[in-house]
Amino acid sequence: MTFGDMDFSPLNENDIPLIKKYLALAGYEESNHNLVNLLMWQNQFPLFKYISDNWVLLLGIHQGTLFLYMPLCERKYLDDAIEQASAIFHKGGINFVMSAYTKDVKEQILEKHPNFCACSPRESYDYVYEREKLVTLSGKKLQKRRNHYNGFMKTYGDRYKFEPIEGYIEQCKDLLKSWKDDDNDDFLYYERLGTEYVLDNFQILEAKGGCLLINDKVEGFIIGSYGSKRMVQINIEKANDQIRGIYQVLESEFLSRYFTECELVNREDDMGKQNLRDAKMASVPLYLIEKYRICEEVKHDCQGGCKG
Repeated sequence: MTFGDMDFSPLNENDIPLIKKYLALAGYEESNHNLVNLLMWQNQFPLFKYISDNWVLLLGIHQGTLFLYMPLCERKYLDDAIEQASAIFHKGGINFVMSAYTKDVKEQILEKHPNFCACSPRESYDYVYEREKLVTLSGKKLQKRRNHYNGFMKTYGDRYKFEPIEGYIEQCKDLLKSWKDDDNDDFLYYERLGTEYVLDNFQILEAKGGCLLINDKVEGFIIGSYGSKRMVQINIEKANDQIRGIYQVLESEFLSRYFTECELVNREDDMGKQNLRDAKMASVPLYLIEKYRICEEVKHDCQGGCKG
């Protein structure tokens, strides 16, 4: 895709080493700028890349609107990357829109471009937890989740096991086929496609995963990857929600075995779905990561109002 005077090519599996390198340079702790997420959501959010010596620009498309992810670069190159991106949007005759920007990056951009505007849709906020709390479920505030965990153990404690996902990919696909199969929500449709992609490409994505079996049948699986050196991001959690406590056990088993050096767990956003918001808040997040949509002109519809 030629945009402005730059050639952007679709992001694909061959780009994994390069994108991983530039993500590490950027040091973002935000769920959209995660290697697994960038690749798994391309059916819904097609991605195109432009690579320079100092930065990588990623263009996404959402509901017909072209937008720029946070430039992948060291912070000292951020201003230059934004200037270059703004120029190519202008040459293309398209409003310059940026999406999924963290507060610190947003503030750096607005300091240099006070004419830009920003809004922060609540449904985009990431939920971040202490890893140890999700493993032990300790404390009064997590009593309800601990009750669900104990309920699972009382019923299935001698009949379940947690295994690495590599040996059960096909069984995980079978579970995915029946997971919420009566729900026609568009998001769930694309989530299934993305989950299938991750399962099919698990060996090259540098993710880790496990599955929970009851009577040797896969009833849940979970996949995570590094969000930063100190943060693990849970990319996928799927389970038979008719089984009380299965998600609590799934998370506890996974986080007690993998990413044990990480202090924090990013369980991503709630997409504005009240049931997800209630569940994520019930797990008592340590903090939320605010994310911003930035537009070049205040008159542009910023989907939720503009603020500096």
